[in-house]
Amino acid sequence: MREVNPQKSGYKLFYEKNRKWMIFTITVLVVVVLFMWLMPVYLLQETQYAVVTLFGKPMREIKTAGLHLKIPYVEKVNILPKVIMDWGGEVRQFPTYDKRMILVDTAVRWKIKNPIVFFESLSTVDNAMLRLDNILDSASRQVVSQHPFESLVRDSNRVNQLDERTVDLLLQQGFTKEDLIFPDIELGRSDLSKEMCSAAEEELDKMGIEIVNFWVKKINYIDDNLKSVYESMCAERQKIAQTYRSEGEKYREKKFGEIEERTKEILASAQEESRQIMGEADAKAAEIYSQAYNRDQSTRDFYEFMKKMEAYRNIPETVSLVISTDSEFFDMLKEY
Repeated sequence: MREVNPQKSGYKLFYEKNRKWMIFTITVLVVVVLFMWLMPVYLLQETQYAVVTLFGKPMREIKTAGLHLKIPYVEKVNILPKVIMDWGGEVRQFPTYDKRMILVDTAVRWKIKNPIVFFESLSTVDNAMLRLDNILDSASRQVVSQHPFESLVRDSNRVNQLDERTVDLLLQQGFTKEDLIFPDIELGRSDLSKEMCSAAEEELDKMGIEIVNFWVKKINYIDDNLKSVYESMCAERQKIAQTYRSEGEKYREKKFGEIEERTKEILASAQEESRQIMGEADAKAAEIYSQAYNRDQSTRDFYEFMKKMEAYRNIPETVSLVISTDSEFFDMLKEY
């Protein structure tokens, strides 16, 4: 009689008892593995577009964020940015309408407007940047070559509104009236920026790109001309500064003359008033002396004696005095 292994009988009994659950679990695991391997779904962020292609051909575009389905191994999801991007081209050298060579630096903010058209035309953002370089530089060159330099650097005709005093100063420094006539600006820098943007928009629209902002960051002369332009500007500024200094010197001399004249008038008036006061004082002193020394004969004699002594005291020490017998000094000494 064959012997039965009790351990194997236990496995068999467990398998027969849980066979349905084991088959279900294995089936679920297989499905999960196949799902993860084939990946029939994908997640799209708020800042992303998706272009679904079938064998390389765009089939549909997805603009809403969330979980989306695809056919595994057949459809491919191409992610594109939904945000606004910056483009800053290189500083380029362009000729203006009046034959001046200038450096133009532009900048653009742009975004993808039509994902399918963008993908068919450019495929990637890097390709878009290369195309933006060519298209925007071409538009900038076209607009710059059709307008004079003044239109590119000015937005208004404010420079034409020179006051008469400034005009006179400039004419005194050798400028002519023709030099002070500036061309009127019909389209300024802001208008030309819009014109550059319009020139590029038509071409970029065919590629599914929308320009959000376009502006000219900087315009300058080329390095070969920049030094001479700066020197010319400095020379003109120095001329005008010298004119202002000359005007200041004239004003200063005029004010000093007025001050000196006024000082003389004040001193003359003070001296006149001083002489008048001294005259009145002398008259008052003479009156007092007369009242004091004219009381009787003795006071009058004393007054004459004092006058003679005062006259004697006023004789310089270096002078030798010779007194004759008929001199008043001799009479005075003879009596005393």
